[in-house]
Amino acid sequence: MEYLELFWIFFKLGLFTFGGGYAMIPQIKETLVDKKGWISDNDMLELLAICESTPGPVAINMATYIGYKRKKFFGALLCTLGVVLPSFGIIILVATILSKIITNKYLKRFIEGVKPVIMALI
Repeated sequence: MEYLELFWIFFKLGLFTFGGGYAMIPQIKETLVDKKGWISDNDMLELLAICESTPGPVAINMATYIGYKRKKFFGALLCTLGVVLPSFGIIILVATILSKIITNKYLKRFIEGVKPVIMALI
């Protein structure tokens, strides 16, 4: 049952936290330190230092590490999948929708008109 809970916690974090891995840190602390008590404040700081010094996104590193500490390999796998799947699903959904509407002649003209504005803003 804890496997499902691990997956669900990180799935919700991945789904409802906007702004990347650093934006997830306060939610991870609130959930895992304050509510669940799975790790201490000191462990959270050490975890953050480790995750920032290893290659890859901070949120994915934290999810993998916490999952491993709780339930070894399958815990790490489930936490990592939980934090990644929402973004992956949203990207697939947007790509599917865009691939269907990109052939619309009005949308094509709009995009062509917006390109110079975007270039000017950049």
